[in-house]
Amino acid sequence: MKIVHNFLLTLLAMSCLPAMADDSIPVNELEEIVVTGKKAWISDGIVNIRPTKRDKRLSDSPASLIENMHIPFLKVKDGIIVSMSGEPVDLFINGEKVDNIDLATFWPSDVKLVQYIDNPQDPVYEGAKKVVNFKMSVYESGGVSRINAFQRFPNNGYYTASSKLSYKKMTYGAMVSGNYSRDHRTSINGETDYSDIYYDNKHYDVISRMEETSSFSRYQGVNCAFNARYSTSRMRISHNISFGWTENPGSGSKSIDQWSENIFASNYSSAFNTSRNISPQIQGNYYFLLTDKWFLSAAANYSYAHNNSFTSTAFGTDSPVDNYVKEDVNTLKVGLLPSFSLSDKWRFQLPVRTGMSWFSTHYTGSTQIRQKQTRQDISASLKVSWQPTDAVSLSLAPGVIGSFWQIDGQRYSSISPVADASVHWNPSSVFSLNGSLRFFMQPPSTTESNTVLLKYSDLLWVQGNPHLKGLKSWDTYVYTTYLPKSWLSLSLAVGYVRTQDDLISYYTAAPIEQGGLIKHTINAKASDRIRTSLDIEGSFFDDNLTVSVSPQWHYVNTGNKNNRHFNHFGLSGEIGYTLGNCNFELSYEGPYKDLDSEGMEMSWQQDYWNFSFTYGNGNWYLALGVDNIFNNKSKSWTKYTSPHYSSILNTLETGRSVWVKLTYTFGYGKKIDRDIDVSGPDNTSSTVYKIER
Repeated sequence: MKIVHNFLLTLLAMSCLPAMADDSIPVNELEEIVVTGKKAWISDGIVNIRPTKRDKRLSDSPASLIENMHIPFLKVKDGIIVSMSGEPVDLFINGEKVDNIDLATFWPSDVKLVQYIDNPQDPVYEGAKKVVNFKMSVYESGGVSRINAFQRFPNNGYYTASSKLSYKKMTYGAMVSGNYSRDHRTSINGETDYSDIYYDNKHYDVISRMEETSSFSRYQGVNCAFNARYSTSRMRISHNISFGWTENPGSGSKSIDQWSENIFASNYSSAFNTSRNISPQIQGNYYFLLTDKWFLSAAANYSYAHNNSFTSTAFGTDSPVDNYVKEDVNTLKVGLLPSFSLSDKWRFQLPVRTGMSWFSTHYTGSTQIRQKQTRQDISASLKVSWQPTDAVSLSLAPGVIGSFWQIDGQRYSSISPVADASVHWNPSSVFSLNGSLRFFMQPPSTTESNTVLLKYSDLLWVQGNPHLKGLKSWDTYVYTTYLPKSWLSLSLAVGYVRTQDDLISYYTAAPIEQGGLIKHTINAKASDRIRTSLDIEGSFFDDNLTVSVSPQWHYVNTGNKNNRHFNHFGLSGEIGYTLGNCNFELSYEGPYKDLDSEGMEMSWQQDYWNFSFTYGNGNWYLALGVDNIFNNKSKSWTKYTSPHYSSILNTLETGRSVWVKLTYTFGYGKKIDRDIDVSGPDNTSSTVYKIER
């Protein structure tokens, strides 16, 4: 065994060493960027960063590439690339917006340059607020294929096979994926109080429930997509067909209860649910350069969904409360974005979007009703962009958004002005300052505005509210990034959000003939939130060792006189070490607390440590990890307090888990411009990053 152990260690060490071929291939054969200037620079409001070979070898997706490049302007949260203000960014490849097949076939080895653009002026970015654009090799005839597998113990996984083929001006793509999840480790214990209610025609001041609940959940799905794209220098036309199938084959919970009142014949309760969804979709995206000054982009999407669901809840030996729902949904969305460039400094855009949805829903079980609901959402704005100098850009986009819905012949609406303003200033290649102010309205969802009164259990009913106002929010953010040294980056973000008419849950006593409580959706009072974060990142020992620390502070003013103020300090960080083709990383996320729903709901989640090992050589990518290393179960709690309903629930979920991810990617065919020359700023005397690690 000792010989085998030593052999495996030697094999691992050899696999982590850089490939000898990297240093022996002649320069004119390298499929690598020909560089002049810095690795990272800011120019014309665009952050340009060149990934090293090592960055690309140890990545298998846009998110993992951004993480490995340690770009101070961007973060990765739950696998999604976000800005310093926490907003998801739109992804583009060579100025073309990515789709799911582009993501599934993304090959970091083909990336030559990564650009981050805040409020881009170029109309090819179709009005996106924040953009990451990957400059990648283009195939004249050929493409990329990939097989990807991810498995976590316990117990979920996803598997994907995808391919993209280009021939002259056409690109064809296909993807099929499957996923599943099984969880039998979640448990809940705590106390729930139902106050001042009727049950079985009798009034109760308080009914208390002490519960010990174990739950199980199951989920599985299959998705496939096919697309075709035609591209020239003056137009892009893309069509996509996709199909999705998801199923919950059976999930639920079992509980041992202690009731303060002997209203149920047994202390046993249970819940069970199943669901199934089928959804085909067709989508088209179009971009036209009409003249040197006029551009037009458009998008259209049609989708159909058929949903079946069943829920059953029982307290004690009482008859279960069953609900069956069958639903058909048709949705059509259309968007237009004409753009006009008056000069190099002035640009105008007029984005217009509209969507129509038709719902036909049949309820049986606790209620017998067939409901028809239609909904239309429309938005329009005029975006004016001004770039007086290379270092300064400003934009202003006033507009209006409206939502109109009809439920069984009754009409409702919500209309509001909206506005979006931003400013960007980068006086040097190592410093930038950004500010944004956004006022927007989010209309209530179809579920929140649903008028159907549905019985969920013997003590709980659920009903929406068609008279809800839309959520309105003022979002103000200021964030700055400074790159003082080649090994140090600093990023500071401060945000203030004022929310009016937020949509929250509220409980009222049901009439005596129904009994229990009714869970409604209502508009909350105005609330204020302040968030600050400081990201400090350093690279040492020829960039092999990276250390980052991010302290955060979060303040909430809920407007509730009994529980008005709340603030929380948090901390996260990670340390990584790269050895040739291998990377080792240890990360920490501190405990998190929050206050929501007008101060009625407070929540907490414990901290956790994660460890991962990654090996990559360009084609093969292998990652192994252990999440939540020190906790077999992940702990959290939620406390809810209101006049009729209060609860304190402690949740234990799957904590420590082991996962493995394996990806094989290969390209084939003829590329255009295998060596792409990208020039940095003229002044190269104050290098921020070295070209090679």
